This record gives sequence, C-alpha cells and structure tokens, in this order.
Amino acid sequence: EMVISGLQPETSYSVTVAAYTMKGDGARSKPKLVVTKGAVPGKPILSVYPTHENSLLVKWEPPLEAESQVLGYRLQFGRKDVDPLATLEFTTQEDKYTATHVHKGATYVFKLAVKSRAGFGEEELQEITIPEDVPKGYPQILEASNITSRSVQVKWLPPVLAERNGVIVKYTVAYRETASSGNPQETDLPPSPENSYILNGLKPNTAYDVKIRAHTSKGPGPFSPTVQYRTVLLDQGRTCQFLPQGSESWEAEKPNAKPKTTVVLKSSPARRW
Repeated sequence: EMVISGLQPETSYSVTVAAYTMKGDGARSKPKLVVTKGAVPGKPILSVYPTHENSLLVKWEPPLEAESQVLGYRLQFGRKDVDPLATLEFTTQEDKYTATHVHKGATYVFKLAVKSRAGFGEEELQEITIPEDVPKGYPQILEASNITSRSVQVKWLPPVLAERNGVIVKYTVAYRETASSGNPQETDLPPSPENSYILNGLKPNTAYDVKIRAHTSKGPGPFSPTVQYRTVLLDQGRTCQFLPQGSESWEAEKPNAKPKTTVVLKSSPARRW
C-alpha cells in the first residue's frame, strides 16, 4: 500500500494500480474513483463592538482560503464567569448578531467557528469587558438568627447578578432604633461567603430598623428596604432559641422553672429613613 499526498480537498481522483517486472508493466486494474474529504476550515474573522447601552454588536467574515467551503457558523457567547455559554448557529448569508441585556462590569467571551462538510473548524475567540457602574440593585436581607437581648445577627445575599454592575467591594450596614429619629449607625464590611454581621450593644426588648447597600469601585448602590427586628427581653441567665417551624417565635427558658415563655416577633411597616 502507499499514501498519495498533496491532493486537493473535496476533489475526485481516479486511481489505477499496475504491477511491473523486469520485463515491463503488467495489466492495469480498473480505475477506482476516490473523493478526498473536505478540509476543516480555519479561523473566521471576528469583531465585537459596544453599541447602545447594554448591547454588543458581533460581526464576522469567513476565512479567505476556505470561503467556498463554508456551510454556516456557530457562535458561543456569554459572561466569562457563568457557565454554560449560549450557542447559536447562522447561515452563510448571516454575518452579524446583536447581544442584548449585557451586564455592566462583566467580561463577555465570544467564540465563532466555521461549519463545512468536514465539521466545525477552529474557533476564533474575542473577549470584551463592559465598564463598571454603581450597583443598580440592593442586597436581600435574610431572616435574622441568633437574636438575644443585646444582639442580632443579620445575613444577606448580594444584589442579583444583572444589577451588580461590577465586582462588589464592600457592604454598608445601617441600623437604628425604630423609635429614633436620629442618624443611623453605619458599618462598612468587605464581601465574604457568609455575608453576615452581628449588631452588638443593643437594648433589650427594643425594635431596630436595618438596611444594607452594596458598593462597586464606582460607588454605592441603593439601600435595601428597611427590615425591622426586635431584641428579646430576658433576665440574666435566660437563653433564647430560634424556632424555624411555623411562625417567627422565640422560646425563653426561665432557670429553675418548668413553664416556658414564647415571645412572638411581628413585622411592622418599614419607615423610610
């Protein structure tokens, strides 16, 4: 057997075989028609441009050496930090696409491959980063835990991905007594996997208003809606246990006493401050 090299892709060739000796060539075989496979196309030409707010224009051209072999295109794109990427396929007549609802402060990746009879070719890769802005959304405050007569542990989730507008660099927790008209106390905290903070030094049996906002490198976003918590009225030595079932309630045990007292927390309309 032998390998015939230097052939053209997607081309028909007629192959015959003949034996020969010192006396000369023998009879030739019947011609065998062979068609070579198509070559996998090279990288296309890909460009990505910011257009209107929250939109990116993607344009492409076929590889120059394989334009006649192109059967279509495959585009994969999305945020670099989110899997999986979206996948779209286009015909040979299409040469652009507008990606909408892109997020500020995010890096987007675009991968384009050319389709031929031999399959998809090598991908061309482009990345583009959208400038940051202040957060559009606010953190979501979760149900408080570990409430005592002197402290409340507050937990929260970051703003939804589409409203962060960049990397969250810190949070501001603001709180004050509900009955107070003074300025709230504010504490700045770095982001963490827990996103939790304990308000200490509180008064027993007192309602407090709490709100939180997120910051990017461009500045702070809006405060969350105010959430109200009330500390527990307990004598020294009493303990408080959170009851997750049913309504929000707190069970306090008195030392040397069998009866148990249940303190029920009720939400009241939040005030703006």
